[in-house]
Amino acid sequence: MSTPTPPGPAFSEMALLIRGFQLSRMIQVAVTLGLADELADGPQFAEPLARKVGVDPQMLLRLCRALAAFGVFEVDAEGRIGQSVHSDTLRKTASPTLYHAARYWDAPHLTSGWANLEHAVRAGDPAFEGVYHMPKFEYLKHHPGEAELFDLFMQHGPDDRQAAVAAAYDFTGVSLVIDVGGGNGALLAAILGRYPEVRGLLFDQETVVSGAGRTLGEVGERVEVQAGNFFEHVPPGGEVYLLSQILHDWDDERCLEILTSTRTAMGPHKRLLIIERILGEPGPASPMTYLSDINMMVNLHGRERTREEFSALFRNSGFGELRLWRTTSPFWILETWSA
Repeated sequence: MSTPTPPGPAFSEMALLIRGFQLSRMIQVAVTLGLADELADGPQFAEPLARKVGVDPQMLLRLCRALAAFGVFEVDAEGRIGQSVHSDTLRKTASPTLYHAARYWDAPHLTSGWANLEHAVRAGDPAFEGVYHMPKFEYLKHHPGEAELFDLFMQHGPDDRQAAVAAAYDFTGVSLVIDVGGGNGALLAAILGRYPEVRGLLFDQETVVSGAGRTLGEVGERVEVQAGNFFEHVPPGGEVYLLSQILHDWDDERCLEILTSTRTAMGPHKRLLIIERILGEPGPASPMTYLSDINMMVNLHGRERTREEFSALFRNSGFGELRLWRTTSPFWILETWSA
């Protein structure tokens, strides 16, 4: 009888990946309880910590011990729970922070959509619509709590993408930047905070821009806020137009509608900056970029694209060739000009 071969590292690593959803759920519970913020001033025993956050002390200790096995929090021999370099990123006040990301990925519409991933693969339709029978953005209009989570996640991108874009591109001498589909204004706030001579115009749906004042803060006095639908029209008069994480939400046909509407508003010889992930760019393949592509498959009719696919969209909508600007985040700036 042959001796069974013990499983190697790949087997153990794969077994852990299969159960990754359990680790994600534990992290989300820890964030919901605010544990990282409670531990910011130093370790605590489970019982007083449990009283502060309103949970059972033994269950809390077990949760933190399990998370500590993955490097999230630390638990010493006496049972004191403390911060680790990983759990520190979950503080709401950390910069950048993963607090909002952990809460967003636990939103009901996301977990239900991902549970229906097989439908998307088999049918070629978004998994989300197979569950809710409506597009995601329509769903968010009717669920303001989850829409707020989405806006906070976009504002507090875990890779600090807004600051990275503002630092990577030179807006010197620009009079007016129009952010098309700019959400609650986080990107404009980063740009205008760095360039005090620049003015901004924030354009998005009424339900999205209504709370932009909180995000824009002091730069808000230099920002005009307009509500509208970028499929129907885009405000004219800008020198630089932004489409940040917009095109990946839509299929090619709808992207061409957005780009055509934007080009019409721009007039000739104006700059358009697209901020997106790019598949297949130089360097190691980013697992997060490919996860984002599947997230588009789950939730929307969009996808992440290669440089060549973006170039084709620009050509077909009347824009010139593109130039790439690398940022310190996983997002690239794709610059093109209206003809």
